[in-house]
Amino acid sequence: MRSKFRKFLWQWPARLAGDEGMAAVEFALIAPVLVAMVLTLVDVSNMAFGTTNMEAAVRATEQYFINGNTDTNAAQAQGNNAWASKPTGSTLTATQACTCAGAGHDCAAPCDDSTIPWMSFTVTATASLGGSVVHQTKTITQTVRVR
Repeated sequence: MRSKFRKFLWQWPARLAGDEGMAAVEFALIAPVLVAMVLTLVDVSNMAFGTTNMEAAVRATEQYFINGNTDTNAAQAQGNNAWASKPTGSTLTATQACTCAGAGHDCAAPCDDSTIPWMSFTVTATASLGGSVVHQTKTITQTVRVR
């Protein structure tokens, strides 16, 4: 038993000089970087996917108004139905505005020069997108003039 121990002690400096285990050390150094890159990539792809879904909801709401409808509540419902994987706490609103000669005006009454007021609808969607590493609050606002 004693001779095995001596043999081990004499081989110890040679074992330290070798490159056995270098792959494990290199992996231990690079692994955190790889994990951070993968987590960031997942979060960025979730943000891109969420933005695409949000834009689809805004387009669906605008299309409702372009088709000649004027009910903002029904338009919001249609946009919310079109918003796939809607994040918690996100909002979609649709508002109506009318103008005569560039100034705000009542939509039910004609302008002072007896013309029909310009009617426009503004659709705004807001959501918090991303994940645990990368996240942001994104707002998309688009206005469509229908008359």
